[in-house]
Amino acid sequence: MYKILLVDNDAETLDMIEQLLKREGYVVAKATSGHDALRWVEAAPPDMLVISMHLPGMDGLALCRRLRAAPLTSRTPILFLNEADSSYGVADALETGGDDYLRKPFALRELAARVRAHLRRIHRQNDDLPRLRIVPDSLTVYVNERKVMLTQMEFDLLLFLCSAPNQLHSTQTLLSDVWQYPRGTGDTALVRNHVRNLRRKIEDDPERPAIIQSRHGRGYAVRARVEIEQETVSSTR
Repeated sequence: MYKILLVDNDAETLDMIEQLLKREGYVVAKATSGHDALRWVEAAPPDMLVISMHLPGMDGLALCRRLRAAPLTSRTPILFLNEADSSYGVADALETGGDDYLRKPFALRELAARVRAHLRRIHRQNDDLPRLRIVPDSLTVYVNERKVMLTQMEFDLLLFLCSAPNQLHSTQTLLSDVWQYPRGTGDTALVRNHVRNLRRKIEDDPERPAIIQSRHGRGYAVRARVEIEQETVSSTR
């Protein structure tokens, strides 16, 4: 189910679009400023964003630049909404990295159609992502059809990252949830070294990782089509 983040400081507009998109079957999150939006994105990157060009503090264009500079949202569809009397125009939206533009007031039917079109494009893009098939019984990972053997710790780390693909996990979270260190303890170099070793095994080009992506100071995330095989349960008679 696709998740869409709406960013607008107009509560009426937010509620109207939220109701529309929920009727379309999407999961909807809302933010009222650019900084709120960045916090949402860092916690769980959405599949698409609908952003007002006029926001308090950081405007929509500045927010779009920040999103395009981050690996996890560099290709996420962004639809701009703009006021009729705005000094910004469609050229500003597209040059900043936006994918689409609607001027207020707009027809809800048109907004829904544009969202569907961008999400269809995402579906096609996802077909091109690397495929990770994880077999917990044997600590085995298949990258597309290539079999990769990992150590127990490498496997545990990758399995944790794959439990929430596209979501950033901080180094401290990994130390506490994978290594089971008490919160606030553990060596961050431990995580970096294991990520480096994982990349050497699963990436086509470890120096330009496509699967395990990172954002400086924020953490690591897996970008791939993930399949986790259920463990088999043996029984004796």
